[in-house]
Formats: sequence, structure tokens, C-alpha cells
Amino acid sequence: MTSRNSRSWVFLLLLLGLCTRSFTGTTGKLAGRVTDRSTGEGLPGANVVLAGTSLGAVTDADGYYAIINLPPGSYDLVISLMGYARFTIQGAKVNIDRTTTQNAQLTAKTLQGQEVTVMAERPVMERDLTSTASYTDAETIQDLPVTSMTEVIQLQAGVVAGAGGELHFRGGREREVAYMIDGVPVNNAYAQTGGNNVAVENAIIKELQVISGTFNAEYGSAQSGIVNIVTKAPEKQWHGSLQIYSGDFVSNKTTVFIGIDRLNPIAEGDFQATLTGPLAGHKLGVLLTTRYNRNESLYWYERRFRSIDGWVIDAYRKWYNDHYASEIGRTGEIRIPDSLRTGDGSMGPLSQGQSLTFSGKLIYAPSSNLSLTYSLFASGSQGESGGLNRRYAPDGLSRYWSRADNHFINIRHMLHPNLFYHVNASYQHNHSWSYYRRDNKVADYPGDMGIQPITSTSNGFSLGTTDGGFYGKDGKNYQKIYTANGNINWQVDRHNFIKLGFEIKRHAYNTYNYPLIETEEWQRYKYTTAIRGAKLSWKEYWTQMVDYWKNWDETYGTSKYRLPRAEEITRYRDYTIKPLEAAFYLQDKLEMGEIVLNAGVRLDMFKANEKYIVNERIESYLLGSEQNLKRAPIQYQLNPRLGFSFPISDRGAFHVAYGHFFQMPSFATMYSEPLQVLTPLQLQGQLLGNCTLKPERTIAYEVGLQQGLTDDLAADLTLFYKDFRNQLGIEYITTVDAIGYTRYVNRDYGNVKGFTLALEKLRRGWFSGGVDYTFQYGEGSASDPTFLQLVQVSSRLGGDPVQFVERQIVPLDWDQRHTLNLTAIFSQPGHWSASIIGTLGSGLPYTPSTVGQALFPDIEFNNAARKPMRWNIDLKAKKQFRVGNYRFGLFCNIDNLFDHLNQQSVYATSGLASVNAMLPELREIRDERLAQEGVFTPQEIDNRPHYYSPPRHVQLGMEVQF
Repeated sequence: MTSRNSRSWVFLLLLLGLCTRSFTGTTGKLAGRVTDRSTGEGLPGANVVLAGTSLGAVTDADGYYAIINLPPGSYDLVISLMGYARFTIQGAKVNIDRTTTQNAQLTAKTLQGQEVTVMAERPVMERDLTSTASYTDAETIQDLPVTSMTEVIQLQAGVVAGAGGELHFRGGREREVAYMIDGVPVNNAYAQTGGNNVAVENAIIKELQVISGTFNAEYGSAQSGIVNIVTKAPEKQWHGSLQIYSGDFVSNKTTVFIGIDRLNPIAEGDFQATLTGPLAGHKLGVLLTTRYNRNESLYWYERRFRSIDGWVIDAYRKWYNDHYASEIGRTGEIRIPDSLRTGDGSMGPLSQGQSLTFSGKLIYAPSSNLSLTYSLFASGSQGESGGLNRRYAPDGLSRYWSRADNHFINIRHMLHPNLFYHVNASYQHNHSWSYYRRDNKVADYPGDMGIQPITSTSNGFSLGTTDGGFYGKDGKNYQKIYTANGNINWQVDRHNFIKLGFEIKRHAYNTYNYPLIETEEWQRYKYTTAIRGAKLSWKEYWTQMVDYWKNWDETYGTSKYRLPRAEEITRYRDYTIKPLEAAFYLQDKLEMGEIVLNAGVRLDMFKANEKYIVNERIESYLLGSEQNLKRAPIQYQLNPRLGFSFPISDRGAFHVAYGHFFQMPSFATMYSEPLQVLTPLQLQGQLLGNCTLKPERTIAYEVGLQQGLTDDLAADLTLFYKDFRNQLGIEYITTVDAIGYTRYVNRDYGNVKGFTLALEKLRRGWFSGGVDYTFQYGEGSASDPTFLQLVQVSSRLGGDPVQFVERQIVPLDWDQRHTLNLTAIFSQPGHWSASIIGTLGSGLPYTPSTVGQALFPDIEFNNAARKPMRWNIDLKAKKQFRVGNYRFGLFCNIDNLFDHLNQQSVYATSGLASVNAMLPELREIRDERLAQEGVFTPQEIDNRPHYYSPPRHVQLGMEVQF
């Protein structure tokens, strides 16, 4: 980095430090006009106060008022003016980043103590909405049949769940979404899959905002959407709740899922508790929430083999090949005797685990204008987990362990009724391990305790093995993020609300992996020619081989496994990266009557703190040398954002939005390999990172119309277009000495266009809900950033792999053309509720393949066909009753009410999850081979449980509130 760049970076950070720190949207505003009922003229000097607080405002000369810095929720407004009757508006609802308008008409007072009270009604449209956003409050979340935040997000218009359950906002890649908790960014910037670093339970969510269109300059590190979570605050009276439920899958789909018909009502157990109240004379409040969950996997095992069987069967195959070399049939398969399959046939869950989360919030408010908040989000999980390849040999599985602790501190300070600031700091940390033996002991002989060094498989299934060892080290393999952000907010006048702020994120990621590898001696002498199976019976051969393995270490003077040596640098990982991000933004919300303009600009900066390769084609042995490395420069990006809304009637509003959105590629790809000197053999075929990758860029446009159809029914139509550039991909490079490798570059592109149509029934009376439809085309040059690498190793015709440099524009993997969501809530608050969620989606794309010899590579038909349509219905019913000061509730939650299995993945030759199409002659050979081996049937080999969505799942529970 040049000295000039260094000075610019330091100067900018100092400049930002003089401003108040940036803090994304967690509050809203109440505004309106107070007038004389008889004359309609504005009333100056009226006091507008939030009931139970000292927060409020005084109307100006024209009767206008504004109360800013309000957390989302419902408020009662009390309006008073000498000579007029006291006026109260109950239940005025405030949303994140929105202005809630509450006008009041005062009546001249004729009697002492005269008071007028009205109930606030939510308008059917939001006049200040300049882009697509949805809001879900705590009451709705509790009523819906959902147990995680992800399920709520998926219900929003424009959001599509991919085949693996990942979420895509308006056709973007899954990592293009930013997650915020109480204004703190909690994105997983390291993983290519992105996601949320912090576990948040539904029980503590006050409001969930999902922005699926364009968004203001205060939001960064995202291209497609924002998930903004505001958690509950401590209450002024002591309250608590307990909830417990249990459940299991209730289905008869036994042809797909082993043991699914064996009902266990306590297969899943869940306990949640919440306690909140005041401390220290109501200046200090506390909110505590915890959740414990114990669960079993959907996938079950049938124990046909024990761990030792894999070792025995491998030896048996070796002996059989020697003993009956001339008798092996055309299939080349060896029949496995029943005596070598020693499993007891028992069934059970293939994975099981438990998790614990804890959330604590402590708020100290010495005055109504100042508050200090500390929040803790901690979580941990542990258990035993195995893949479907262990379906018939479940012993010796890995144990996993993870932990996360996240600390937030926030200061809110009202300097003036029209001026406030937030200051925020956070520390986020998580790490995890998975292993079978932490001591890395390798079994010396069959039956010895330890990691089994010899195993056996058949048709992708294990016939007995153990998982690996502990390849980590205490204090290693972690992710840490330090953030500082906040803003200063100024209601300049009745029209302008200005927000100025910045954000700094310092990352620290350590990657550590020292695996056990076979010694050269063990690779060569697992079996010895001194013991020949041709002249021995199987029993004699096995006995002699066991003795051989018992003395193996002593015979060869070494061990079977070892750790990588220092020079074997491609076999281990131990490096730490510390990238730095910073941003500065300026945002103005201009409200001119019913016309609203949101305009802002954001400056993003990224410092890689790493070196990059100057000459990518230099001799391979010089590629990572110091003479070919240079410090990566700081990158800057300027992002303009604009949104405009204006009314077209008393119930209709039109909006237009435009913006540039940038996001750095995942750190896992930027730093995928430490830069160091490699031999030609080590470099060949490596996929290298690239710390000079540019930000991925999206330019988004949208045009929308809100229209109130009745007092409680609203319609929304939004047309959108997005252009993706600089998307992550890879390129193939050949050095001057003919060594080939790949590296990540900005090369992919695409676009999405479509519209959403939504109807919403507001919560009035006993029914509320909504239905939305999304139609979109999502196309691009690649769905997978490593697509070129996949092509490099693909050749259906034999010979050398074909290199496809030019990209094709094809449907993206998550291009669901039609999406329909339905929610319906029927309730009588405090007594009963019932809710339904329905989803319908057209088939996702897949790449078809022929059953015979292909004339063209699969790339020519990339995503040219469609999987079957997907649909699902969930149901929740709840009954509440009161006993003294306690409120009790009984509930039933049913996911996949009709037990319908959606085909998430399919066989490329048939387009179905249930049919593995192949030529008759190939099927005959395959079936003959399976029959000869006598281990698995064709149906067991073709069955892919993970190709389907989960079957019906039922949960029964109860709760108590006090």
C-alpha cells in the first residue's frame, strides 16, 4: 500500500470517528398534525406525549409534531392543550424505518375532565414506503406454525427456497443477504453460503423486517436483501413464560425413510423459558431467555454391519481374489458371506444432538433521554452425526461440538427532541470441532480401540468403519468479528430527516486442520505377500493377518498414520486472516406532505491485509515467492441509493427505487489458500484464492403500486429488474512451465426480472392473513462459483477434459418461475387461534443427462429441464385459558399436514427422485452385480432419502405465562 493510500485511510477513519458511529435502522417515527375540529386549523403549542413515558413533542406553529427514536411497537398518545378536551390515541403502531402518521382533531372543552379516546387504526398502505419491505411482529410470529426465523423469512414475496433450503431474494445468490440484530451486522462473511452468525429465538423477536427490494444507504454488505431483527426490551412489570413441547415424524413413507413408521412422541424435546422485569427502581431492566432442544434426525439406520466388519470384509476380498482367482464371475463381484455381517439389525436415528441458547438483555436508563444496553447471545450444540453413507453401518460416528458467544453494547442518547445518536460495539465469536477420537489413537489390529485404518464400502455405503480423529487444536479454527457502528439522526425540520453514520468491522479468521495421513510403509504393506491366501483357508488367513497387524508397528519401525511434515504444505492448514471493512453513509428522508423521497450515498472500503500474485503465469516454483507478491491495495466503492413515493389517491401510492449495491466476495474464496512457494506437483490442480477480488455488484430497479381496496385489505404490485456483475467465478491458468491451476476471479454475471403481487388482510376482528405471488426470470452465467472447475474435470466422451471459457446465460439453480405463499390466522386473542401456511412453487431447473452415450457434454444442456412442482401446507392450533394470575396454553403444530414429499433433487436421467433411469442392458449388469455380492438390493441402492423434503412432523406442547 502506498503512503498516500495509508494517509487517506487514516484520515477517513479519523473523519468518521469525529462523527457519531453508524447504526442501522432499529427505530421509527410518530408524526402528524393536531387541528381544531371545528375550524380545521393547526393548533400550535399542543403537548403530544407517549403515555407512561416522558417522551413527546410540542406542535409547531402549524400544528405539526414528530416523535423520533421510537423502538417498534404499540404506543398510546396523549394530546393536551389548554381550552381543549384531552385527546388519547390508543395502539399507534411504529415500525422500523417507517413514519406512522397519527393526526388528531381536538374539541373545545365544555366540561371539567372531559376526555376523548380513540383507537389507532393501521392504514392500509404505507405512504413513506419507497421500496419493498415487510414487517412481522411478535404476535404474528407466535400465531404462525413456525419454530425458526428462517421459516418466517421464506414467506415474504420475492423470497425463494432453493433445493437445499437456502434462501434467495429476487434471484440473488444465498449469501447476498445482510442480517442485522438490534442494528448490529451479524453476517457470516467467511462462508460462501453466507447466513447469520448469531442464533436468535423467535421468543425474543419484537419485529422482523425483511427488505427484498432496494434499500437505503445505511445498509451495506448486501446485494439482494436485508433481514432486520429488533429484539424485545425488558418490561416494566415482572413477567415470565415457560413452554415445552415434544414431537416426531408421523408418516408411512417407509419406502423412502427407514423406520419412519416407528413413532416416538419424545423424539424431539424442546424447553423454553423467559423472564423479564425491572431492577433498581425501574432504571434498570432485564430480559432473559433460554431454549434447550434435543432432537433426532429424520434419517435412520439399520445396523447390518459393525465397525470391525469393514476391516474383515476388506481382508476377505483380498483372500478371495487370491484363493478363487479363476472363479470370479463377469461382474467381478465377490459374495460377502452372512457370517461377516455381524450387525444386529436394530434401527435408530442416524444423528442425534442437543442445543442450548441463551439471550440476555440488560438496559440501564438513568433518564428518558439516555439508555445503555448490554446484550448477550450465546449458543452451543453437541451430538453425534453421520451421513447417509453410514445408513447400514452406524457405529463409530463423529461427535460434533460448537459454541458461539456474541456481546453487544449500545448507547442511545436524545440530545434534543429533534436530535439523537446511537453508539454501538460488538464482539462475535464462534468455533466448532468434529471428531471420533480426540486422542487420535489408531487401532493396531481388528477389535482394538481406536480409529479403524482399514475399511470397506459397497455402492457408496460403508460396510463398517469409524470416522476420523481430532485434526484441530485448542484456541484454533475460530471466527471473530469486532464491530463499531452507530449514527446521528436529525429531524432538521418538518420535511427533512437526516442520518449520518459509519461502520467498522475487523475480522479475524483462523483455519486449522492437521489431518492424520497414512505413512508410506502402511500404504505399501497393509497386506503382506508372506501370507498368501491361495494356500490358506479363510480362517487361517484371517488368524495370520491379525497377528501380522498386531506386530506391524514393531516390524516396520513406524506407525500406520502420521501428521503432515512441514514441507507438505498442501496437506495441512494453519493460517489467520484479518481483513478490515469500513463504510460511511449519508441518508436523507424528505417528506413533503404525502410525497416522500429517500436519497442516500454510501462509501464502502475494504482492506485485505494480504498479498497477491503479480504474475499469474510465472514459473510454477516462483509463483508464491516474495518477488512475485505485492500488498493488496485498499478498495473503495461509492453506492448511490434513491427511492421515491407519491400518492395517486387517498388509498393509493406509487413508488420508484434505484440503487447500486456492492458486497465483497466470501473470505473463504479470497483467502482459500495461503500464498507460499509450491513445487510444480503441489501447484498442479490447486484452486487459489485472490485477495484482490473486486466487490460483487448489483444494480437494482423497482416500480411499485400500493392500493387500499377496503379499510383492512390492501394490494401491492411491484415490478423489479436486477443486473448482476463481477460475480464470483474461477479461471484456469497455465504457467510458462505448463503447470495448470485455477483461481477465483470476478467473471460471472446475470440478471433477474419479474413482479410480485400481494394481498394483505390487516389484523382486525378474528381474521388476518395474506397471499402473494412472485413471477420471475433468474438467469446467469453460472450458479456455482466453481463451475469452470467442474467443467475442467468433465468429459462424457473420454480423452482430455474440455475447457469452456465462454459463459452461457442459463436459468440459475434457484430460478423458480412461479411462487405462491398463503398465510391465514384465525384468532380470538386470549382464547384460541388457528393458522395455516401454504406454499406452492414451480419446478427448479436441473441439467438432464441421457441414459446412453452422450453426443455432447452436459454443459450444452445446463439447467435445460425442470423438476416437479413443490407444495406444502403447515397448520397450528392453540387454545388458551386463565387460572388465577396464570395464563395457560395448549398447542399443536403440524409441518407438512398432508405428508407430501416434494422432490428437491432428481436423477438427471429421469427428472424424478424415485426413478434412476438407465439402459436395460446396463440395469441387467448392475442388478446381476448386486445379486452376486448379496449385500444390497437395487431398490436400496436407488433410494435417495435426501432427494425429498421431510414428511409430516407433529409437535404437541403447552405454555404458561405469569
